[in-house]
Amino acid sequence: MNQRGIVLATFGSIYGDAVEASVGAMERRITEMYPGVEVRRVFLSDALVDKWNEKYDAQVYTLTGAIESLASVGVTDIFVQPFALVWDQCYVQMRKEVMKEAHDRGLRATVGKPLLNSLGVKNYADDYSDTIEAIIKHINIRALNKTVLLMANGQNQLEYSALQLKCLYGAGQNVVVFTANGFPNFKQALTLLERLDHQEVLVVPLALIGSAHLMDYLGGERSDSIATLLGQQGYGVSIWNEGLGENPYIQELFVKHLSQVIRSAERRTLRQRETGEGKPVVKHGAFRTA
Repeated sequence: MNQRGIVLATFGSIYGDAVEASVGAMERRITEMYPGVEVRRVFLSDALVDKWNEKYDAQVYTLTGAIESLASVGVTDIFVQPFALVWDQCYVQMRKEVMKEAHDRGLRATVGKPLLNSLGVKNYADDYSDTIEAIIKHINIRALNKTVLLMANGQNQLEYSALQLKCLYGAGQNVVVFTANGFPNFKQALTLLERLDHQEVLVVPLALIGSAHLMDYLGGERSDSIATLLGQQGYGVSIWNEGLGENPYIQELFVKHLSQVIRSAERRTLRQRETGEGKPVVKHGAFRTA
Protein backbone atom coordinates (compact mmCIF):
# COMPACT_ATOMS: atom_id res chain seq x y z
CA MET A 1 0.00 0.00 0.00
CA ASN A 2 1.24 3.48 -0.85
CA GLN A 3 1.69 5.30 2.45
CA ARG A 4 1.76 8.78 0.92
CA GLY A 5 -1.24 11.05 0.53
CA ILE A 6 -1.63 14.48 -1.05
CA VAL A 7 -4.09 17.18 -0.05
CA LEU A 8 -4.86 20.05 -2.43
CA ALA A 9 -6.33 22.85 -0.35
CA THR A 10 -8.10 25.96 -1.59
CA PHE A 11 -10.67 28.28 -0.03
CA GLY A 12 -13.16 26.92 -2.53
CA SER A 13 -15.94 28.00 -4.85
CA ILE A 14 -19.43 26.82 -5.74
CA TYR A 15 -18.79 27.39 -9.46
CA GLY A 16 -18.13 23.85 -10.69
CA ASP A 17 -16.73 24.60 -14.15
CA ALA A 18 -14.24 27.12 -12.76
CA VAL A 19 -13.11 24.70 -10.03
CA GLU A 20 -12.65 21.84 -12.47
CA ALA A 21 -10.64 24.04 -14.86
CA SER A 22 -8.24 25.01 -12.07
CA VAL A 23 -8.20 22.67 -9.07
CA GLY A 24 -9.38 19.75 -11.21
CA ALA A 25 -6.58 20.33 -13.70
CA MET A 26 -4.05 20.35 -10.87
CA GLU A 27 -5.44 17.10 -9.52
CA ARG A 28 -5.08 15.44 -12.90
CA ARG A 29 -1.47 16.58 -13.27
CA ILE A 30 -0.54 15.40 -9.79
CA THR A 31 -2.31 12.05 -10.20
CA GLU A 32 -0.28 11.45 -13.36
CA MET A 33 2.96 12.43 -11.61
CA TYR A 34 2.31 10.30 -8.52
CA PRO A 35 0.32 7.24 -9.67
CA GLY A 36 -1.22 5.29 -6.83
CA VAL A 37 -0.94 8.16 -4.34
CA GLU A 38 -4.19 9.10 -2.62
CA VAL A 39 -5.23 12.67 -3.50
CA ARG A 40 -7.93 14.66 -1.71
CA ARG A 41 -9.54 17.93 -2.75
CA VAL A 42 -10.14 20.27 0.20
CA PHE A 43 -12.15 23.46 0.53
CA LEU A 44 -11.13 25.49 3.57
CA SER A 45 -14.63 26.94 3.87
CA ASP A 46 -16.86 24.38 5.58
CA ALA A 47 -19.96 26.13 4.24
CA LEU A 48 -18.71 25.74 0.67
CA VAL A 49 -17.93 22.06 1.30
CA ASP A 50 -21.54 21.47 2.31
CA LYS A 51 -22.95 23.39 -0.65
CA TRP A 52 -20.60 21.69 -3.11
CA ASN A 53 -21.35 18.17 -1.91
CA GLU A 54 -25.07 18.85 -2.14
CA LYS A 55 -24.72 20.09 -5.72
CA TYR A 56 -22.00 17.91 -7.30
CA ASP A 57 -21.07 14.23 -7.38
CA ALA A 58 -17.30 14.76 -7.08
CA GLN A 59 -16.69 14.90 -3.34
CA VAL A 60 -14.86 17.74 -1.64
CA TYR A 61 -13.46 17.36 1.88
CA THR A 62 -12.92 19.62 4.82
CA LEU A 63 -9.29 19.62 5.91
CA THR A 64 -10.10 17.45 8.92
CA GLY A 65 -12.18 15.12 6.78
CA ALA A 66 -9.40 14.72 4.23
CA ILE A 67 -6.81 13.81 6.87
CA GLU A 68 -9.25 11.36 8.47
CA SER A 69 -9.95 9.81 5.07
CA LEU A 70 -6.25 9.42 4.26
CA ALA A 71 -5.49 7.93 7.68
CA SER A 72 -8.32 5.41 7.23
CA VAL A 73 -6.69 3.95 4.10
CA GLY A 74 -3.27 3.56 5.73
CA VAL A 75 -1.59 6.81 4.68
CA THR A 76 1.17 7.83 7.10
CA ASP A 77 2.84 10.70 5.21
CA ILE A 78 0.61 13.59 4.15
CA PHE A 79 1.73 16.38 1.84
CA VAL A 80 -0.52 19.44 1.84
CA GLN A 81 -0.17 21.79 -1.12
CA PRO A 82 -2.24 24.93 -0.59
CA PHE A 83 -3.67 26.29 -3.82
CA ALA A 84 -2.96 29.74 -2.40
CA LEU A 85 -1.31 32.92 -3.62
CA VAL A 86 0.09 34.37 -0.41
CA TRP A 87 0.89 33.65 3.22
CA ASP A 88 -2.34 35.18 4.56
CA GLN A 89 -4.55 34.47 7.57
CA CYS A 90 -6.34 31.65 5.80
CA TYR A 91 -3.00 29.99 4.99
CA VAL A 92 -1.75 30.34 8.57
CA GLN A 93 -4.95 28.85 9.98
CA MET A 94 -4.72 25.98 7.53
CA ARG A 95 -1.17 25.15 8.69
CA LYS A 96 -2.25 25.18 12.34
CA GLU A 97 -5.11 22.81 11.61
CA VAL A 98 -2.81 20.44 9.69
CA MET A 99 -0.40 20.39 12.65
CA LYS A 100 -3.15 19.56 15.10
CA GLU A 101 -4.89 16.92 13.02
CA ALA A 102 -1.64 15.18 12.04
CA HIS A 103 -0.36 15.21 15.62
CA ASP A 104 -3.61 13.75 16.96
CA ARG A 105 -3.32 10.82 14.54
CA GLY A 106 0.44 10.28 14.77
CA LEU A 107 0.95 11.17 11.12
CA ARG A 108 3.82 12.94 9.39
CA ALA A 109 2.65 16.04 7.52
CA THR A 110 4.46 18.52 5.32
CA VAL A 111 2.91 21.79 4.19
CA GLY A 112 3.93 23.34 0.88
CA LYS A 113 4.38 27.03 0.31
CA PRO A 114 1.99 29.40 -1.45
CA LEU A 115 2.66 30.69 -4.94
CA LEU A 116 4.33 33.94 -3.84
CA ASN A 117 6.84 33.07 -1.16
CA SER A 118 10.49 33.34 -2.17
CA LEU A 119 12.00 36.62 -3.40
CA GLY A 120 14.93 34.94 -5.12
CA VAL A 121 17.54 35.87 -2.52
CA LYS A 122 20.78 33.87 -2.59
CA ASN A 123 20.08 30.47 -4.13
CA TYR A 124 16.31 30.44 -3.63
CA ALA A 125 13.87 30.52 -6.53
CA ASP A 126 12.24 33.83 -7.42
CA ASP A 127 8.54 33.01 -7.06
CA TYR A 128 7.53 36.54 -8.04
CA SER A 129 9.41 36.72 -11.32
CA ASP A 130 8.38 33.14 -12.11
CA THR A 131 4.73 34.04 -11.55
CA ILE A 132 4.87 37.14 -13.74
CA GLU A 133 6.65 35.18 -16.45
CA ALA A 134 3.98 32.47 -16.27
CA ILE A 135 1.18 35.02 -16.63
CA ILE A 136 2.78 36.87 -19.54
CA LYS A 137 3.64 33.62 -21.30
CA HIS A 138 0.05 32.41 -21.04
CA ILE A 139 -1.71 35.58 -22.19
CA ASN A 140 0.89 35.89 -24.94
CA ILE A 141 -0.04 38.30 -27.77
CA ARG A 142 -3.18 39.43 -25.96
CA ALA A 143 -0.88 41.71 -23.96
CA LEU A 144 0.79 43.27 -27.01
CA ASN A 145 0.80 47.10 -26.78
CA LYS A 146 -1.35 46.94 -23.66
CA THR A 147 -0.93 47.40 -19.95
CA VAL A 148 -1.69 44.20 -18.04
CA LEU A 149 -3.70 45.05 -14.93
CA LEU A 150 -3.59 42.31 -12.29
CA MET A 151 -6.45 42.38 -9.79
CA ALA A 152 -5.81 40.57 -6.51
CA ASN A 153 -8.84 39.75 -4.40
CA GLY A 154 -6.87 40.40 -1.25
CA GLN A 155 -6.16 42.88 1.47
CA ASN A 156 -3.00 44.40 2.91
CA GLN A 157 -0.61 41.65 1.89
CA LEU A 158 2.97 42.80 1.36
CA GLU A 159 3.32 40.13 -1.32
CA TYR A 160 1.25 42.19 -3.77
CA SER A 161 3.44 45.24 -3.23
CA ALA A 162 6.52 43.07 -3.73
CA LEU A 163 4.97 41.69 -6.90
CA GLN A 164 4.53 45.23 -8.26
CA LEU A 165 8.13 46.08 -7.43
CA LYS A 166 9.34 42.95 -9.19
CA CYS A 167 7.38 44.05 -12.26
CA LEU A 168 8.91 47.52 -12.23
CA TYR A 169 12.41 46.10 -11.84
CA GLY A 170 12.09 44.12 -15.02
CA ALA A 171 9.90 41.04 -14.61
CA GLY A 172 6.92 42.77 -16.27
CA GLN A 173 7.35 46.45 -16.97
CA ASN A 174 3.90 46.74 -18.57
CA VAL A 175 2.20 45.10 -15.56
CA VAL A 176 0.25 46.95 -12.86
CA VAL A 177 -0.99 45.26 -9.68
CA PHE A 178 -3.83 46.33 -7.42
CA THR A 179 -5.90 44.75 -4.65
CA ALA A 180 -9.66 44.92 -4.22
CA ASN A 181 -9.48 45.74 -0.51
CA GLY A 182 -5.97 46.85 0.34
CA PHE A 183 -2.67 48.21 -0.93
CA PRO A 184 -1.97 48.99 -3.71
CA ASN A 185 -5.54 50.04 -4.45
CA PHE A 186 -7.30 50.80 -7.74
CA LYS A 187 -6.75 54.55 -7.51
CA GLN A 188 -3.01 54.01 -7.10
CA ALA A 189 -3.04 51.60 -10.04
CA LEU A 190 -4.60 54.33 -12.21
CA THR A 191 -1.62 56.58 -11.48
CA LEU A 192 0.78 53.92 -12.71
CA LEU A 193 -1.42 53.22 -15.74
CA GLU A 194 -1.07 56.86 -16.77
CA ARG A 195 2.71 56.65 -16.57
CA LEU A 196 2.83 53.55 -18.77
CA ASP A 197 0.86 55.48 -21.42
CA HIS A 198 -0.99 52.59 -23.05
CA GLN A 199 -4.51 53.22 -24.28
CA GLU A 200 -5.52 49.56 -24.01
CA VAL A 201 -5.71 47.58 -20.77
CA LEU A 202 -5.97 43.82 -20.35
CA VAL A 203 -7.44 43.01 -16.92
CA VAL A 204 -6.24 39.68 -15.55
CA PRO A 205 -7.61 38.26 -12.29
CA LEU A 206 -4.89 37.45 -9.79
CA ALA A 207 -7.27 34.89 -8.29
CA LEU A 208 -6.96 31.16 -8.65
CA ILE A 209 -10.59 30.29 -9.41
CA GLY A 210 -12.29 32.37 -12.09
CA SER A 211 -15.83 32.40 -10.72
CA ALA A 212 -18.75 34.09 -12.51
CA HIS A 213 -18.99 36.50 -9.58
CA LEU A 214 -15.36 37.55 -10.02
CA MET A 215 -15.73 38.02 -13.76
CA ASP A 216 -18.79 40.18 -13.22
CA TYR A 217 -16.81 42.38 -10.85
CA LEU A 218 -14.07 42.74 -13.45
CA GLY A 219 -15.96 43.02 -16.70
CA GLY A 220 -19.67 43.27 -15.95
CA GLU A 221 -21.95 46.12 -17.03
CA ARG A 222 -22.45 47.25 -13.44
CA SER A 223 -21.41 50.79 -12.60
CA ASP A 224 -18.59 49.72 -10.25
CA SER A 225 -16.98 47.02 -12.41
CA ILE A 226 -13.31 47.48 -13.22
CA ALA A 227 -14.11 47.61 -16.94
CA THR A 228 -16.64 50.40 -16.39
CA LEU A 229 -14.28 52.42 -14.18
CA LEU A 230 -11.42 52.07 -16.67
CA GLY A 231 -13.72 53.03 -19.54
CA GLN A 232 -14.63 56.20 -17.71
CA GLN A 233 -10.92 57.06 -17.71
CA GLY A 234 -10.77 56.66 -21.48
CA TYR A 235 -9.15 53.22 -21.67
CA GLY A 236 -10.07 50.43 -24.02
CA VAL A 237 -10.62 47.37 -21.85
CA SER A 238 -10.51 43.61 -22.38
CA ILE A 239 -10.91 40.95 -19.70
CA TRP A 240 -8.93 37.72 -19.34
CA ASN A 241 -11.78 35.37 -18.48
CA GLU A 242 -9.79 32.72 -16.64
CA GLY A 243 -8.72 32.21 -13.09
CA LEU A 244 -5.00 32.04 -12.47
CA GLY A 245 -5.33 28.35 -11.67
CA GLU A 246 -6.31 27.63 -15.28
CA ASN A 247 -2.89 28.82 -16.45
CA PRO A 248 -0.79 25.69 -17.15
CA TYR A 249 2.42 27.56 -16.32
CA ILE A 250 1.04 28.59 -12.93
CA GLN A 251 -0.04 25.00 -12.37
CA GLU A 252 3.53 23.97 -13.08
CA LEU A 253 4.78 26.30 -10.34
CA PHE A 254 2.41 24.71 -7.80
CA VAL A 255 3.49 21.24 -8.92
CA LYS A 256 7.10 22.35 -8.44
CA HIS A 257 6.37 23.52 -4.89
CA LEU A 258 4.71 20.20 -4.09
CA SER A 259 7.56 18.19 -5.61
CA GLN A 260 10.07 20.16 -3.55
CA VAL A 261 8.43 19.35 -0.22
CA ILE A 262 7.99 15.68 -1.17
CA ARG A 263 11.68 15.38 -2.11
CA SER A 264 12.69 17.24 1.04
CA ALA A 265 10.62 14.91 3.23
CA GLU A 266 12.05 11.84 1.50
CA ARG A 267 15.62 13.06 2.05
CA ARG A 268 14.81 13.79 5.69
CA THR A 269 13.36 10.32 6.21
CA LEU A 270 16.42 8.74 4.61
CA ARG A 271 18.76 10.69 6.91
CA GLN A 272 16.75 9.65 9.94
CA ARG A 273 16.94 6.01 8.95
CA GLU A 274 20.69 6.26 8.43
CA THR A 275 21.31 8.02 11.75
CA GLY A 276 18.62 6.26 13.79
CA GLU A 277 17.14 9.59 14.89
CA GLY A 278 13.53 9.99 15.86
CA LYS A 279 11.35 11.73 13.35
CA PRO A 280 9.13 14.73 13.95
CA VAL A 281 5.42 14.52 13.26
CA VAL A 282 4.93 17.73 11.33
CA LYS A 283 7.25 19.67 9.04
CA HIS A 284 6.57 22.80 7.04
CA GLY A 285 7.76 23.32 3.50
CA ALA A 286 7.29 27.09 3.51
CA PHE A 287 9.62 29.73 4.91
CA ARG A 288 8.44 33.29 4.44
CA THR A 289 11.88 34.88 4.40
CA ALA A 290 13.42 32.49 1.87
